[in-house]
Amino acid sequence: MSASTSSMTPSSSLRTVPPPVLLVSLPGLVAHPPNHRYYVLSLQISLDALRKCLCLSALSPEIECRAWTGLAELGMRVIASGFSESEDHLWAKGIEIEVDKALSKGAIIAQKHPSLRPFKHHIALLQAQFSHWQHKTKYARTQIRNLISSFLPTDPPYIVYSAHLAAVSLFTSPQSLTSSSPSTAHIGPVPPASPSSRSSPQDIHAALSVTQDMESHAFKHKHHQVALLAQVLRLRILVAANMWPDVAAAIQRVETALGLSYEPSSTPKARKPSAGSSKDAPKPESETMFIMFEDPFEAAMVVHTLVMSVAYFTHVGTSNEASPRLTHLHALLDSGVLDLFPDGLVQIPLPTGPPLIIQSTHPRILFLLAFLISSAAKRDAVGRKPKRKVFAMEGLAACEKKGVPPPLLLPIWSTLGDVEEVEQRLARIKADLMCELLAVSIMRSEFVEAENTLAQLIAHTRNYHIFPLFSARISLHHAHLAHALGNSARALQCYQVAMEHSEEGDFVHVAAQAGIISLDLAGYSNQLAAESRSSKTDRKGKQREISIEPCVSVVTFLRTCRGKGGTLDAIGHILEACFSSEMLKAKQHLKIALSLASSSQDNHLRALILALIASQYFYTARDHCLSTLQTCEQLAAGLGVPLHKGDGSGGFSGNVHLALWIGRHFLAETLQRSLNNAKLEEALDALKDRGLAGMQS
Repeated sequence: MSASTSSMTPSSSLRTVPPPVLLVSLPGLVAHPPNHRYYVLSLQISLDALRKCLCLSALSPEIECRAWTGLAELGMRVIASGFSESEDHLWAKGIEIEVDKALSKGAIIAQKHPSLRPFKHHIALLQAQFSHWQHKTKYARTQIRNLISSFLPTDPPYIVYSAHLAAVSLFTSPQSLTSSSPSTAHIGPVPPASPSSRSSPQDIHAALSVTQDMESHAFKHKHHQVALLAQVLRLRILVAANMWPDVAAAIQRVETALGLSYEPSSTPKARKPSAGSSKDAPKPESETMFIMFEDPFEAAMVVHTLVMSVAYFTHVGTSNEASPRLTHLHALLDSGVLDLFPDGLVQIPLPTGPPLIIQSTHPRILFLLAFLISSAAKRDAVGRKPKRKVFAMEGLAACEKKGVPPPLLLPIWSTLGDVEEVEQRLARIKADLMCELLAVSIMRSEFVEAENTLAQLIAHTRNYHIFPLFSARISLHHAHLAHALGNSARALQCYQVAMEHSEEGDFVHVAAQAGIISLDLAGYSNQLAAESRSSKTDRKGKQREISIEPCVSVVTFLRTCRGKGGTLDAIGHILEACFSSEMLKAKQHLKIALSLASSSQDNHLRALILALIASQYFYTARDHCLSTLQTCEQLAAGLGVPLHKGDGSGGFSGNVHLALWIGRHFLAETLQRSLNNAKLEEALDALKDRGLAGMQS
């Protein structure tokens, strides 16, 4: 060995790391995501290292503050993972007290030393989160307000925006606690919550106010991506709170910020890259090219925006607006846009200080959510392979197929609670896909498939302990299935159960009310038909009674349907037509309902409306009535696949009830024509007899 080689010993080439620095840095070196097999071990080692560090003497204020802050963060991850309440993890017992102590100690040290001001802000964020977790909601909100008001112009921007985002989370997620890194905030769709845990209107408006303040601050300092984030957050809050009148304007603002513009029922216009854009987008060859995004933050924002905008336009029943946005979403997903943020993290670079890191919806959730939103947006159930059914079936297949959804990559600071949240959201999406498949199967009179899907839906929701979230919808599906099969007694019972398990005024509650009213109308109609066969004297009076004086609950229902979306709005007009005592008003309501159904491409509902319109013109405009019946007959036949004679259906395809009703009207027209022809033949014979009599005379 040469002298030069022997002189390079480990002691001369490496510097000795002081024990406090090594111990306080060890948690970052051994950290693992929660789905790693050594996750629990890494937490134990990290906690022991920080505890030993704090037991050392003569610690510098920075090291001691880092140790207390790290101990609080780790303890909160332990609690969020459920280890402190598990008998299998005795090492985690009493961690709540240790977290509270760590936050207090760290705050005192950071307060005494101006150089530790960044730690002061971060600890304040952790304290607000911890107070919220302890159900000290008012105290947590006071803490976050005090933090926001204490910022100075010299504070790094990331902590200012993190505080605003934490405030939004506190107002919109009453029962949640998100463990995050010092510069991480959360954005994503709000999972379904029980009525008792939903944010109040005051909280919603407070959250909107915070997003407005955040947007104004971002525009003032020319942080344009942060301003875009605030706009997307506002849209998310409005959609989650069902504040539909304000959603259209919010969508327009976000799309303008992203450079998007769409023409109804056409592909979106291409966007030219702006000067200084963070991505080097290629120039489009035509005005109908789809816009692709290479920046992870912009990609995440556009995917979230398109999902929410398609949901909104589907809700209000304007399919021509939803269609181009859905097509753009498909194009983005096909281009691999989800690969730009594989673990859901996106960054916003800032002029000074660290970047703002956003925890967006996980790509695996977005991947399956695209199938669900596509199935919901395609309302037409007519045809051999309706897209609504195809997307639902493909989504369910993707849930089961290995390797199809993106892998579950998570940040190292995530918890087991985050893993469970992703799994729960995926389970809810799968249940939603089953609901879509079940609904379209009932519409298409595919009752065997509907019964099987309903049984699978119940089993799935029970296995994942989400049955209470879906109990009202499951009851509504039971009611629709029984209603379609002609079992009125069971349908009424299931409608009533759906109303009891749903919140007053929501979609399921109103839809169940509509079902009960339609059953009442059908029963009254059958009663009138029976009485008309025995005595026709009282029919007119009874009909006037139900038309002029509907019960108070019906009047309330008709008012409730307003603003509940295209489908319920159309149903409200249908029922108003049924209760109307004036023929002209009834026709006007049916015309509006037909326009709404056509706008949403809901041919299942459109067939019913056409049948009602045909009945209005049966005695006054026969030609118009017959042409309407022919259109209705085509739609009824398309609501199902061709069947075989051996299955008990007689080989008929489509909606049997509606087809039979149409056939009876055609038969009535044929009988009427036969009677007219017989009268014409008698008249012709009379003319002939008169002619012969004239010749003889």
